[in-house]
Amino acid sequence: MKNILLSNDDGIHSRGIWALRDHFSGRYQVFVVAPDRERSASGHSISLHDPIRLKVVEKDRIFSVDGTPVDAVHVALLGILRTPIDFVVTGINYGLNLGSDVFYSGTVSAAFQAATHGVPGMAVSIDIGGERVHYETAAWFAEKILEKIDRHPVEHNIVLNVNVPNLPVGEVEGVEITKLGKRNYKDNLIEREDPKKNKYYWIEGLLTHDILEEGTDVGEKPLDPVVLDRGASHPRHPGRRDRRESLIREAGFNHPAEARHHRPRFRRKAAEVELPSPRMR
Repeated sequence: MKNILLSNDDGIHSRGIWALRDHFSGRYQVFVVAPDRERSASGHSISLHDPIRLKVVEKDRIFSVDGTPVDAVHVALLGILRTPIDFVVTGINYGLNLGSDVFYSGTVSAAFQAATHGVPGMAVSIDIGGERVHYETAAWFAEKILEKIDRHPVEHNIVLNVNVPNLPVGEVEGVEITKLGKRNYKDNLIEREDPKKNKYYWIEGLLTHDILEEGTDVGEKPLDPVVLDRGASHPRHPGRRDRRESLIREAGFNHPAEARHHRPRFRRKAAEVELPSPRMR
């Protein structure tokens, strides 16, 4: 039985991580090491100047840490867990991680951290909106992807960033492998003053629009292969297309041109679509 480590940036008490644990239990040996509170948009930050305090939730199985998502995966793989880990899954994140979001996302960064240890990592996020969030759909797709990767291993320096539509499993049409797209945000600095006349600040970020380009993750609900060597994602980097094509074939997924997938009507051509929704990472 394979050993799976779960982590996230929404915190140990989030519904998403427990949906993964419930779904994977019985199929895998499941371990959980996650932040003790929400640490969204913490990126790849790691604690070097403060101790990382650990709380045992379930002996030898489930732990919370007072650090970042990257801290959680790092300490787990450095020795908190006595059992070798075969795969790290982070999420299920409440809100999609698309385009430039991945550079801020603690969920994606925690999966990247697994890859630095030579352990394959996958970040899973689900769209929001509607009367309920279908975490079971994201967990189902995560399991199916794990099964494919178990049969057709990918390079350890490749991290999968999986974004799932908020639909019942039966209404999702398929999977497309994409590259990172572009999202534009407008950030505002909000100044406040406390009772002692000391100034403090909030950063407010609003998603203004997505730039919709063919083959990117923006506007889709895709499986997005993210290469740990970020230089390899440069459009002029030799072999980038070959590496993506190889991943598609080796993992057993269809080529994007052959795959059936959920394609919203506004994805018919490259365009900019105004989105008034707030930033979610």
